[in-house]
Amino acid sequence: MTLRLFVAILAAPAMLHAQGKPPTIGALESLARADSNDPMAHFNLASGLFKARRYRDAEQSLRTAVMIDPQYAPALMLLATVNEIQNNRSFAVAVSGRRLLFMRNDPNATENAFLRRRAFLIDPLVEIGPPSRDMLPAAWRGTLGLGLHHYDREQWPEAMAAFQAVIDKTTRSNDSTKVPPVALWFRARCALKVGDYDGAIRHLQWLLSLRMQDSSTERMWNPFAGEELRYILAYVYQQGRRWDEAILRYQGVVEQDLGLDAAHTHLAEIYEAQQRWPEAVEERVRAIHANPDGASVVFNLGSTLTAAGRFAEAEPVLERYAAGYPREARAVYLLGVARMGLGKSAAARDAFTQFLALAPSRYGSQIADAKRRLVSLEQ
Repeated sequence: MTLRLFVAILAAPAMLHAQGKPPTIGALESLARADSNDPMAHFNLASGLFKARRYRDAEQSLRTAVMIDPQYAPALMLLATVNEIQNNRSFAVAVSGRRLLFMRNDPNATENAFLRRRAFLIDPLVEIGPPSRDMLPAAWRGTLGLGLHHYDREQWPEAMAAFQAVIDKTTRSNDSTKVPPVALWFRARCALKVGDYDGAIRHLQWLLSLRMQDSSTERMWNPFAGEELRYILAYVYQQGRRWDEAILRYQGVVEQDLGLDAAHTHLAEIYEAQQRWPEAVEERVRAIHANPDGASVVFNLGSTLTAAGRFAEAEPVLERYAAGYPREARAVYLLGVARMGLGKSAAARDAFTQFLALAPSRYGSQIADAKRRLVSLEQ
């Protein structure tokens, strides 16, 4: 396995999907203790706690996950949801004349908006949750509800069939504007789940067309603005390895918002996949300029420099990130690779030894590689 693939694997922790009966909270707590530096383990525990309505405990686990990996999009999104649920129980009291007014008090509103926005920019396909039943078109609540039921249970063919039924029936009048946006959105997501990028792109473009024709959010559930749908489309083209189209669309996004570091980040990912290292490094640097206070952009630059073999440049970048995030095993692993490439045997041994002490168990291939490198450094 090449270093570039190592970086790709390490940079994108994913949520565990339990098969069969979901694990108990006790089992999730044990896993989080055993892999205390694994953001995914803490996120999975938080998800279980959230379902059990233990919101304060869920918040603690989510903040631990984000502390380890500040670009773990599912944890960012769920943390915003947990915060909102807890704050919905808080009220401020004001006096108006002879009346007492009780108003919701959400001291974390700014943070929650930031968390949701950041999660979306990192992964535009991060789950945002289904709409409430009241927001579904009355005529289609039954079929759409059935589709959402199947979607929640990861029954993709059944969910796809339900959403497609709504689309087909509403287009028989030859008026594509009557299709409920919720059907198009979840039909596209189902297509992505089964690897049908053409189908996903087609339905997302349809959804964008509806948004451009009717910007009223009151008309039907349609949670994304036009520029956000364009960003989602760029990301889907990227996931489908339609590199040229993705690059053009991300460049269009950047032209609209020069401060959007995430678009530069995704452009860098594409150039990495094509092994166009100078362009990839340039986009990483642009991401830092767009978001100089972001920690993730620093790690991303270090990983790209390492994958490009530019070890002298990578070493100080990774050292800076590792100092700020001492529980993040990925940076320490890459730091060992960079130092090894520079011939700094003792420093490389220190980094790989530290990585083995930190690494979550799911990094099995990387753990084995670090051990092999340590052996070779001893020879």
